[in-house]
Amino acid sequence: MDIEQIKTLQPEKIAEEVYKKNVELLEERRRTEQLIYWVSELIFAVDDNYKITLFNHTAEKLLKKSADEVMGADANDIVKLQTEKGQFINIKDFTFQGDPKKGFLDSVLLITPDQKYYVNVKTSVIQLQDTKECLVTLVDITKETQLDKTKDDFISITSHELRTPITIIKSYLWMLDQGKGGDLNEKQKMYLSKAIRGAERTLNLVNDTLNLARIEQGKIVFRIEQVNLKQFFDEVMEEFKIKTDEKNLYLKLDMSNDTPEIYADRSKLREIIINFLGNSIKFTQEGGLTIKTEIFEKNFVKVSVIDTGKGISRENIPSLFSKFGRLDNSYQTIAESGGTGLGLFITKNLVEKMGGQVGAWSEGVGKGSVFWFTSPAVDPDASICTLVK
Repeated sequence: MDIEQIKTLQPEKIAEEVYKKNVELLEERRRTEQLIYWVSELIFAVDDNYKITLFNHTAEKLLKKSADEVMGADANDIVKLQTEKGQFINIKDFTFQGDPKKGFLDSVLLITPDQKYYVNVKTSVIQLQDTKECLVTLVDITKETQLDKTKDDFISITSHELRTPITIIKSYLWMLDQGKGGDLNEKQKMYLSKAIRGAERTLNLVNDTLNLARIEQGKIVFRIEQVNLKQFFDEVMEEFKIKTDEKNLYLKLDMSNDTPEIYADRSKLREIIINFLGNSIKFTQEGGLTIKTEIFEKNFVKVSVIDTGKGISRENIPSLFSKFGRLDNSYQTIAESGGTGLGLFITKNLVEKMGGQVGAWSEGVGKGSVFWFTSPAVDPDASICTLVK
């Protein structure tokens, strides 16, 4: 019935039509609630005061409370969420969010009377006539998470056990290469050279896998301190000079005298820059490398490693920092690199854990590349500094 038809009705008829519509809406809501009630995921809804307005069968089963018992109760008192580190998650922090990303939580803990469940949390805002409600869905991922943790533990233990024998093998191969076991003919030297390279690649894979496992399990410890970049780069460049000289490449530093110190873990910073320089040297056959520093967004220092090497096709740049992100048709070819595909992924994680960003750029294949990261700058005028947690 449209508005013109309603105008011709008597008041009692209008009231009757409104009543019918309300009954229809109530029936529709009841049907929807019944459907939601029997859904296998835990679902509840809150109003704009964060009071529970809907509580399905799975919620009743896991939280040991009936829907009648919790209706109108504060959601934080009924549904208790926390991070793996035990930090309380407030319902207000992720409900009624305009940004969909803020309304999603990945792998958080749901605390129930029986056990803790790993869940993904999704929300959607339902706009009603006079108010709005937020529907919250908790998807149980406990089995998947436990399997991942078991896998990570297995990889970590296996990698640790492999590292010692591989190191011993590499040491004995080095002794043979140095003539400790007697003179070798040219064919034996060729076989030995291949064995040494294979042992190095295997050891690198083991070390990268261990580092990845530590990062994903949150076991990497950061010791943040003030780092003088001029002194730091002088030390690193001295070590890499032999490698660049072997390929007849230049290695220079483009850094102004007023570049501030940065907050970073010195050993992790060293790992980051070694990864960037190592990749650039590996894929640069002529020309050379430049380490450049500049102020970035006032409170950060940006460090770039610029090379004249093989470059990267633009469509492959977004994949560079992903896990096992080797690019067979562009930057890292399996035949040339022998890499694990984990180095840049680990580097990205280290940079972000220290409060910075990471990225790469290239004009295309054959046009060189730029790998960069940022790190918080030291404010010389600040009496108190906040270190990265």
